[in-house]
Amino acid sequence: MFYSNTHKFKTKRIDVAQLISEYKMGKRDFSQVSLTQASLNDFNLAGVKLWRANLAEINLSRTVLSRADLAEANLFKTMLWRTDFQRANLEQAKCNAAFLIRANLSQANLRQSMFRDAQMRLACLADADLQGADLSWANLSYADLSSANLQGANLRGAILTGANLTKANLSSANLEEAVLSGTNLSQAISPRAKTLCLSVDK
Repeated sequence: MFYSNTHKFKTKRIDVAQLISEYKMGKRDFSQVSLTQASLNDFNLAGVKLWRANLAEINLSRTVLSRADLAEANLFKTMLWRTDFQRANLEQAKCNAAFLIRANLSQANLRQSMFRDAQMRLACLADADLQGADLSWANLSYADLSSANLQGANLRGAILTGANLTKANLSSANLEEAVLSGTNLSQAISPRAKTLCLSVDK
């Protein structure tokens, strides 16, 4: 797989201890900071603003980022195992090759975000807004995408084995070469804007 890790925005380096200390003192805006190759797992950072932050290749496993603003952030190859992004804003975030197994992205804004080649097995994306998102070649096996809005999303080559897409909106989505073995597409809106009432075995 080929993708760019270019982070075109100017960022300010900050260490984990400083970020945690300032967060505990009430600061929430850490826009355009750089925390590359750091470990920030098992923290509660609910509501934090990390707009355009460079978080590439760091460990954010089990960290609470619910309602956080990570729009346009760089999460390339970031470890996000069981990370809580419920209702977070990740619009246009770059999550290529990120590790999102069992992550909670329910009701998150993921419009035009990039998850190419990401590991998203068993992730929860129920009611998430994924309009125009790039999920090509991502592993979404057994993920919960029920009622997700995938209008215009790129799912080319994505692994959707056993995934739940009940009532998902797949209109104008690209499903070329996608693996749909055991995928639940009950009441989903197909790429041709037709409602489906079946599970797919391929």
